[in-house]
Amino acid sequence: MNSKFYNQLIEIIEEKRVLCDEPMSKHTTFRVGGPADYFVMPQNTEEVQKVVTLCRENGMPYYVLGNGSNLLVSDRGYRGVIVQIYKEMNDIQVQGEHIYAEAGALLSRIGSVALEAELTGFEFAAGIPGTMGGAVVMNAGAYGGEMKDVLVSCEHINPDGSISSFSGDELDLSYRHSVYSD
Repeated sequence: MNSKFYNQLIEIIEEKRVLCDEPMSKHTTFRVGGPADYFVMPQNTEEVQKVVTLCRENGMPYYVLGNGSNLLVSDRGYRGVIVQIYKEMNDIQVQGEHIYAEAGALLSRIGSVALEAELTGFEFAAGIPGTMGGAVVMNAGAYGGEMKDVLVSCEHINPDGSISSFSGDELDLSYRHSVYSD
């Protein structure tokens, strides 16, 4: 463990949400994977921005993780920082005929919120075992529906830590593809 880098991480995120040598098998649905050097659980966009910036400034690899569905991690683990947004960044709000969901929100939960609000079009996603962030990255779909059919826009954090957004059309969504998967 790099104690200087660790100390910089805990200046951004409280110490109890920064884990070292964390077994990835605890965080994937297949229950496999060796340890990640650092496993962080930011609570908001600002913390994600700061972690991404810190990683870039230190040449530290990082990977953004949702709930780990259908993810295989080597038994050797991950040399870098895993940024898990699933449990801490999963807010869902309904405003009129639109649903606003953070990247860590489970698709099944978004489907339930849509049903409760009597909104249609998201039924296809209710059984997909993933989060909104992953669904956007891969244009998730099932039963004849895909994210491209319902996604209006997406806000994201760029590698330099800045925030920008894409309209649904700008996401270049096609079969299991988006601008994020390039």
